[in-house]
Amino acid sequence: MKEGTKRGGEKVGIGIDRISSLPDDILIPILSLLSTKEAVQTCILSKRWSNVWAYVPVLKVAEYEFRTSKSNLGVYRDQSQIECMDKFVRFVNGVLQNRKSLHLDTFNSFCSSINNQNHSLEWLGRVAALMPKVIVFYGNIPERLDLAESLFSCASLQKLKLDFSGFAKITIPESIYLPSLKVLELAHIELSDDLVKKLFSGCPTLESLVLCSCALTVCDLTSDVLKMLSIGYCWKNDKMRISCPGLVSLSIDYFSIKEEILLQNMASLATADIILHNYSHDLSILSGLSNATTLKLHGSLNSIVRLVKDIPNCRTFNNLKVLELGNWRMGYDY
Repeated sequence: MKEGTKRGGEKVGIGIDRISSLPDDILIPILSLLSTKEAVQTCILSKRWSNVWAYVPVLKVAEYEFRTSKSNLGVYRDQSQIECMDKFVRFVNGVLQNRKSLHLDTFNSFCSSINNQNHSLEWLGRVAALMPKVIVFYGNIPERLDLAESLFSCASLQKLKLDFSGFAKITIPESIYLPSLKVLELAHIELSDDLVKKLFSGCPTLESLVLCSCALTVCDLTSDVLKMLSIGYCWKNDKMRISCPGLVSLSIDYFSIKEEILLQNMASLATADIILHNYSHDLSILSGLSNATTLKLHGSLNSIVRLVKDIPNCRTFNNLKVLELGNWRMGYDY
């Protein structure tokens, strides 16, 4: 405790470092709220803080934290971008190498671009080796990317989110085994039948699947365990069948498809919210939605959607409590 000026004849204590006296059980959750770069920087405060960051169970790293003033101003942009990415990769590798805690709870990363052959995502494999529960990755990557095998065999992983804003074709291992995975979110990738089959067979507990801005070459999306499916701003050129008997919630938001969507085995479905974009064919989905309690069907301003074809197949909507219809072509007797 340092001594300050006298007040009423008494010396007043100032500069008392009460935070450093807190136990690790309190300091570590506090550091978890910071970015990893900020947490690591606390090591210069005092000897007490030298290794606290190494036990933080949440890592949050972003490439933009390593940008220089030149890269921010657009000066020598390409070279500055490469240097920035080099610093980012070295930092991530250093953090992973010097962590004291054996297990990781959450890894959240953001890379604005990976545009150099020396830059890859191999460090995601080392992250997976720390047995995290959650991995979230945002990044602008090349057209094709090989992902580490360990990323698809992490037994502890419960949530995986991959957002490749550069729209990539990803190469995955021959086999996938994520026994604890419950939530999978994929954005800006090409999704094929082969990839979907591997995901569903290798993720026996998968409950939630979110697809955003994906090119779908998949024709059959079938799962016995899936409970929530969201398809947003995706596109497809041919037919697709969705068969999920355990599905409770279905969201199709501005899905551009040139052929038919077929919904089957939707016995558990409670909520369906569907908006189709650039769709001009008869729709064959009503019979698959007959168990819903809440049903919202909308077409976009550019779509002409007809429900005529599926009406003879409809069953009674015994559970329906909420119904919304918009931008549909309907007959006078609909």
